[in-house]
Amino acid sequence: MEEFRYTYARLCKDNHVEPQECVLSYLKSFESTLKRGKTVLNLSTNSLSPKTCHVLGKVIATDRTFVEIKFADCMLSEDAVKGLCHGLVTNSYCKFLDLKGNNIRGSGVEAVGKMLRHNHTIASVCLEWNAFGMLDNSFAMFCDGVGSNDALQALDLRNNQISHDGAVELAAALKRNHTLRALDLRWNSVGLLGGRAILEMLKTNKTICRLELAGNNIPGDILKSIDLALSQNEDRALLNDDHKSKLTVMAKHMKQIEHDKKLEISELMDTIDKQEDLMRRSKRSTTTKVDQLQNALEERKATFNSLAAKLAMTESELALTEQKVNDGNMLIAKLKQELTIKVSEHQEEIRRDHEERAKLEAKLYKELSEAHDKNIQLETKVEDLDRKCRMQQEQIFELKEQITHLQAEMKLKGSHFDDRIQQEKSRHRDEMKEAEQLRHKEVARVRQESEETETTLRERIQRLEMSRLELEEDISRLKNSNMVEKIQHEEQLSLAKQKIQADEENRYRQMEEKLRVSMTLKDEVQSRCNQQSSTISELQSKVSSLVLELENAKKRVEEANEQLAEKNSISLSEVGKVRIELNQTVNKLEAERKLQTELREKLGDSDRKMSEQLLRHREILEEKETEIESLKRRLKAREAEVNNIREEEMQRAQVLQMAVMNYVGKVPQSVDK
Repeated sequence: MEEFRYTYARLCKDNHVEPQECVLSYLKSFESTLKRGKTVLNLSTNSLSPKTCHVLGKVIATDRTFVEIKFADCMLSEDAVKGLCHGLVTNSYCKFLDLKGNNIRGSGVEAVGKMLRHNHTIASVCLEWNAFGMLDNSFAMFCDGVGSNDALQALDLRNNQISHDGAVELAAALKRNHTLRALDLRWNSVGLLGGRAILEMLKTNKTICRLELAGNNIPGDILKSIDLALSQNEDRALLNDDHKSKLTVMAKHMKQIEHDKKLEISELMDTIDKQEDLMRRSKRSTTTKVDQLQNALEERKATFNSLAAKLAMTESELALTEQKVNDGNMLIAKLKQELTIKVSEHQEEIRRDHEERAKLEAKLYKELSEAHDKNIQLETKVEDLDRKCRMQQEQIFELKEQITHLQAEMKLKGSHFDDRIQQEKSRHRDEMKEAEQLRHKEVARVRQESEETETTLRERIQRLEMSRLELEEDISRLKNSNMVEKIQHEEQLSLAKQKIQADEENRYRQMEEKLRVSMTLKDEVQSRCNQQSSTISELQSKVSSLVLELENAKKRVEEANEQLAEKNSISLSEVGKVRIELNQTVNKLEAERKLQTELREKLGDSDRKMSEQLLRHREILEEKETEIESLKRRLKAREAEVNNIREEEMQRAQVLQMAVMNYVGKVPQSVDK
């Protein structure tokens, strides 16, 4: 209410209009009545100016508080009526309008007609004691508005000077109206023609149930036929009301059923969503488990492949060692043959200087044995060397075995060291080739020593010194490489590092001692190389030492074979363990597959239950649809009954009309007679 008063005052200021005291006093006093629940704007018996009416119209246009508006006995001018109607055109809250006793005519009537044409909320209009029927053109505009209105239910037109022409216009307009139920036309001049037009209108309009026509000079028979039509309309209205009430009940029932169905469907959808979520979660868990199992299988496959690669490497190393032993035996046989030929040729010279040369040969054999020890320790990188390098070859074989052990341990912890080992092998092969070349050179030197004199022996000694220097360089280089490898292995394998370091330190000490002895022997050989007769005795001692070395080499080869057999047994046992582990993993996988099958069966059962529930719900829905169809059939039957009743009533009305017309036709004849 304060908002209404505030907007009224504001619009008065905007339009330069002084607010009337009657309006302000009513709005102030309205606050007390508003608390009692009344929402009526009653400005009756107040003289309102056109400007205030224009302002009130603007306020009413957007008002949402007043359901009933009264401007009775205000003697409103045409402009005032226009201003109020202009505001009521856009009002969508007012239901009752009272404009009686304002002597509305001319353009005011047209404004009310336009308002009724555009307004779709006003249900009752009171226009008593006005002059709507004074001008036919303006009343025609009013009738057009009434005919096009779709919300008006009650219209009061008492004492409005409506002639028979205005009644005809109003009847023609009411033929198009299907909402008006009560019309009051008392104390007008409708006459006979207007009564007939109203009777014709009631033939098509079946909604008007209450029509007041007193004081209009209408004949009694027309009034009776109008009353009969109105009673029929009342019956139809009652039937329609019952039908509408039943329809509303049915609609509510249908809405309730639809609401229940929607709730059931929503519950079903929720259960389906929950089950789908459970299915998704179970699928995700199963997929994660399967992925983990697949990763475990791939890891086991990788370990198995690494073990197979290790076995292949050990087999290839065994084949290489066998080939090296065979090559060594062949070389020793060739050397024996050559030495026997040379011994037979120089027996006489050997006899003379046997004692002196025997000493020199012993020293030289010691050097050669030390060189052989060095070559044996580094035989992983060198295949075959000279007779002087046989001992070194054995040591090299031992180092190769140790390297293979390290390779096995490194492959168990990581396969990325294989490439480095292969590179080292290729490097060792190159060094072996170089050593073979040196060996061939030394064999040529031995042949030359058997044929040549003391000068050849000196040259041979110098060559041996050069080879020794080369071997020392190779040994130092290999030491450096071994130290680098040790550092790498120490970073990754701490336990194996300590053992390997201890073994290698002992071996390096032995090598250093041997190198020192070789240096001392070198000095002695250089001092005694001037003696020419010592060569033959040295050769004989060499032959005997070579035989001993061959026997020792065979023993060591047998020991190496035994160690390889032990390693093979260990690798086979490891392979067996791996196979057992793989079998265990396979069993676990089979158990998990069984669990997956059980889960799938459970999922199938849940799907079946869901399908059964869906079938049940479908059956329930079909039953309810059948019920709805039966109700629709009942409604159609009721509508058919209503249509039959209407047809019967139409027939009765026609019969009555015929009777009335016959009676009307007979009355003037009797009057003429």
